Amino acid sequence: MYHVKMGRQLAVGVHARAAALAALLGAVCFSSSASAQPKKDDAEGKQDDSAAAEKQATDEKAQDDKAPGEKEKPQEAPPEAADDNAPFEREGKTYRFAGLRFRNLIVPKAMINLFADGGASVNVFTFGPELATRRDGLEIDLAISYADYSMDPFLFKGKNDGNDAWEMVSSDMKLVYFTTDLLYEIPLDKEKGRFSLLIGGGVGLGVVFGNLYRAQAYPNNPSRLDPDDVGSWSKCAGPTGGFCDGSNDHFGNYDEPSWINGGSKPSVFPWISFPQLSFRYKPIKQLQTRLDAGFSITGLFFGLSAGYGL
Repeated sequence: MYHVKMGRQLAVGVHARAAALAALLGAVCFSSSASAQPKKDDAEGKQDDSAAAEKQATDEKAQDDKAPGEKEKPQEAPPEAADDNAPFEREGKTYRFAGLRFRNLIVPKAMINLFADGGASVNVFTFGPELATRRDGLEIDLAISYADYSMDPFLFKGKNDGNDAWEMVSSDMKLVYFTTDLLYEIPLDKEKGRFSLLIGGGVGLGVVFGNLYRAQAYPNNPSRLDPDDVGSWSKCAGPTGGFCDGSNDHFGNYDEPSWINGGSKPSVFPWISFPQLSFRYKPIKQLQTRLDAGFSITGLFFGLSAGYGL
């Protein structure tokens, strides 16, 4: 009986210990499972953070690979429309202008006195149409000019002639010049092409019309010979001796014949100018103006021209 009771107590104790051990193992397993779950969530969070960091690094590298000016490149404004009136002239393109030219030719007395005595300073006004052609800084001007060489009477004689050889000379001659100027451009306003200097020269030929009058002259007061005072002299009416000799037939209103008729009046007259300096102003594409100055075989000249683009 005693043994039976002890066996039952032993069995109960074994079962109790087994139940306690099972409960302990269950608690441990539950604790392990509960602690393992947050670790998994942390791993997933770290993977998400790593992916985001990698994407950011990739974007930054792509940004760094751009040229320095491309990082914050502002949006470009639309191109402006070309100005059809801009005066700038492009290389390789020909430009033509048709217009008018005016010049004042000055024949100084000092130049006449290099070859003869007497004379007077003369202003000769010329004007006419002009055609200008421009390409790559080179300008060629073709012009037809009417020139009025009318002159009031003045006294004139050869350099080596005596005082009794004075003649009274006057003119109503006219010339038509056909000229060509060749000018090279020096830009003063390269960006817009409005201002420039032109330097060069010109050649041409003038056809002579009108009359050249000359007659022997004598002083009204023989004791006072002043060739600069034309009013104190008179024309010789015929060969009366002294200042009015018979060496030629230059009396009264004698009209000098042209070269073609055996006289000394030229039928044609050359035009040579060098150097010529011009200031050019082109406000718009269709208009150019020019101020001219230079030397010619007859003296100085000043002038201006204006042309409209063709």
